Parts: sequence; C-alpha cells; structure tokens
Amino acid sequence: METLDLKQSGKKSGGKIFLILFLTVFVLGFGALGFGMVHSAHKKTETCSAAAEGRIVGYKKSSYNHKRRFSPIVEYQVENQIFTDETNVRLNYRPFKEGEYVLLYYNPDRPDEFYIKGYDLKTTYKIGAIFLLVAIGIFVMLALFSILGRIKMDKKKKDDILAKIIIFAILLLMFTVFSSLAGLRITICLFAGAGLFSLYGIYQSKHKK
Repeated sequence: METLDLKQSGKKSGGKIFLILFLTVFVLGFGALGFGMVHSAHKKTETCSAAAEGRIVGYKKSSYNHKRRFSPIVEYQVENQIFTDETNVRLNYRPFKEGEYVLLYYNPDRPDEFYIKGYDLKTTYKIGAIFLLVAIGIFVMLALFSILGRIKMDKKKKDDILAKIIIFAILLLMFTVFSSLAGLRITICLFAGAGLFSLYGIYQSKHKK
C-alpha cells in the first residue's frame, strides 16, 4: 500500500515538474519573441529617419491557414530614384485604397528600407507588447504556484486557488491568440461580451436560489 502511494506521489510530482518546465519554456519563448519585435520596431524608428510621400500602387496577396493576406505595395521617390516595395505587415483586409498617398519614413543609408507611419511599426509594437504581457502573466502564475506550494493551507482551498490561476492563464492565452488573429478591438469586444454573459448567468443562478 505504501509503495502504491509512493508511486502515485511520484507521478504527481513528475507531472508538476513537467508543467513548470513547459510553462518556463513558454514564458522564455514568448518573452524573447515579444522583446525582439518591440526592439526591432524601435530600432527601425531610429534608422528610418527621413520622411517621404508614398503612393499605394497595389497589394501582394498571400495565403495563411486558407485565409488571404494582403501586404500594401508602396511607390516612393528618394532624390531621382523611384522605389517600389511591399511592407512587412500582412493583414486579412486592405488597409489602404489603391492610389492613396501615405507618409512613410525610410533609411537614408538604405532607401529601400522603410515603414508607413501609423501602420507597420504600430502593428509590430502591438503584437510584441501582447507577447510580453502573456510572458509576464505566466511568470506571475508560476510565482503564485511556488508561493502557494510553500504556504500551509487546506488542500481543498489550495486546489481551488490553483484552478483559478490555471483558468486565468488559459484565458490569457486565448486572448493573445484571438487578438493576433482578429485584432485587439474585436478581441476586447468578444471577451467583454463573454464576461457580461457570465456575470448575467451568475446573477440568474443566485437569484433563483
């Protein structure tokens, strides 16, 4: 009987170690990706210091998960040379009309390196910040796991707290995936609607009692 209990205890501890290692790798990966995107956008802001007027001449189409993506193609002039290139950001809609003029910034040393003001870097900053927030949130969750493990508390109460932390982590991950695919505004609206619906359900269940 004692041997069986030891085996079960070993399995539980092994499962916890695996979960902690997985979440640690997840935090490091998301944190590094988020920091890299934010740092890259900041560096591009510094190197692309010269302004020019560009014109949207078309879109380059690509496919991702059977969904079409559009990357604006911009034409602009630096001194006597005309450049035509696409941006690095691809969206599932056309953010500009063809023929529309936009303000862009290019690298004086490499005029073919550019970004559209309020478009390319804004999207990169936003996605990078989301990844960093997720990494910080999971890190906080791991810290709470560690603190709860050392606190002497009723097992049932401790399990309830751990379950709430896990639910929060899952919701945070879902928020990140939705915001990267559908956009931040749509995601906030969806989560706000789901939250209000949940509150209404809780209110109704309490009212019936």
